[in-house]
Amino acid sequence: MADNLTMPKMAWYKRKLILIILALIIVTVVVAAVGFLKFSSEPVAIEPEVDNTTLYVGMSQPFIFAVVAGRRERLVQIEVQLMVRGAQGQVLAQRHLPLLESTLLTVFSGQTADNYLTAEGKITVKQEALDELNAVLTDQVGSPLVEKVLFTNIVMQ
Repeated sequence: MADNLTMPKMAWYKRKLILIILALIIVTVVVAAVGFLKFSSEPVAIEPEVDNTTLYVGMSQPFIFAVVAGRRERLVQIEVQLMVRGAQGQVLAQRHLPLLESTLLTVFSGQTADNYLTAEGKITVKQEALDELNAVLTDQVGSPLVEKVLFTNIVMQ
């Protein structure tokens, strides 16, 4: 019975086709391995991650000051938050908080009451405060840190 179990002989073209396919597979694997080793051995420049998270720095207390309104003075109370980018920006802003508060008080108290009554006036005050803060911070740390000045509460009597 074992004599009846013989493998049929393949035609010469089938054997040649199998050898060609095997040769192509081997060449493909060799080329892929060489390419992988060549490109993986080059040093890849690692870009440092930039912390762009938006963080807010609150002032220790509201600003209370007097402004001129016609013939009389009015009392103004403003609560402010500063928008900065990244944890490093927040740490630097908090480190220089007394300087920032002093700068803001100077800008706010130098305004007239009309600037706090209209939306355009508030935008002007915010922009002036932002410019002054970033000028002071550039002198202290070498770069502007504050992206926006936000009024969270304004009361005028």
